[in-house]
Amino acid sequence: MRRAHVTRLAAVLVALFCAATVPAQAAPRAPFQWAALGDSYTAGAIPAAGVEVPVPGGRDGCSRTAGSYPEVLRTRLADVYDLRNVSCGGATLANLYNQSQEPTGYHLPFFDVLDPGFPFGPVPPQIDAVTESTNLVTIGAGGNTFGFAEVIYACLQLGASADKDTDHPCADYFTTGGDGVPTVNDRLALVSQEYGELIEAIKAQAPNVTVVAVGYPSIIPADVSTCAYGFSAEGVRNFATVTYPDLAWLRSDVLIRLNDVIAQQAATHNARYVNTFAATEGHDVCQPDGVNWIEGILDRTGGWALIHPNASGHQSIADALEAVLPRD
Repeated sequence: MRRAHVTRLAAVLVALFCAATVPAQAAPRAPFQWAALGDSYTAGAIPAAGVEVPVPGGRDGCSRTAGSYPEVLRTRLADVYDLRNVSCGGATLANLYNQSQEPTGYHLPFFDVLDPGFPFGPVPPQIDAVTESTNLVTIGAGGNTFGFAEVIYACLQLGASADKDTDHPCADYFTTGGDGVPTVNDRLALVSQEYGELIEAIKAQAPNVTVVAVGYPSIIPADVSTCAYGFSAEGVRNFATVTYPDLAWLRSDVLIRLNDVIAQQAATHNARYVNTFAATEGHDVCQPDGVNWIEGILDRTGGWALIHPNASGHQSIADALEAVLPRD
């Protein structure tokens, strides 16, 4: 009897000793807090970038889509990041840090596309999503501060009555200025100033934050002759009536320089930069169906797109962004 009691006591002591020497499992680390700020190139905005993500209380007009790169990474990195995606189609840099915005959804009267939810109420500056505990902020903006849509629209109009092979009316118009129209240099200077102010405003609200600046993708090919000109079915899937010299100018003097400004401001203000131009090279608007990661004026199904990345483009941007994200 005594022997059995001793045996049982020994077994209990061994069990207790083993339990005490097994290291306790660490509690799972809380996800990083990530705020995604940006314009339509971040939000998704077009049908080719997926269905619109539901918003509590009804649509807000920002047109965030399920195929956009923040939403792709929300799913892919759910165990690492807690994402607050406040990107909004049409946002300027000022809308990211010191001005509210009145989104328009997909209300495009020029293309006979009318959004039944228009007009939408104002949304606060996107920086309101950044708190003291925010670990990561991504910025995908600058094009609307530059006025890229305005420039493209002018190029379409000016190119319609020009020689598609030799004339460059758009480059002339925005290089020399006139009639109070800001030149490309004026526009880039404004982007540079406000981008730096935005990064500093983010850091003031989140002292331990990592800021990642996301550049714009490769929209126009190096060989612009691969693009179709005019209002044919193929032409409107590209850049319609933008002349070839103006397309070359848009690539070299607008898009590449815009990305250079963003990269420079990121470096100056100790932020990281994601070169999505390089990541999407060879998949521009003028590539064959399925190879293109950017849609033209219309997408391949005839739906409006207004020169935005499709779901494949956002997947590529997500890959490039993921490679620079902090994990610990």
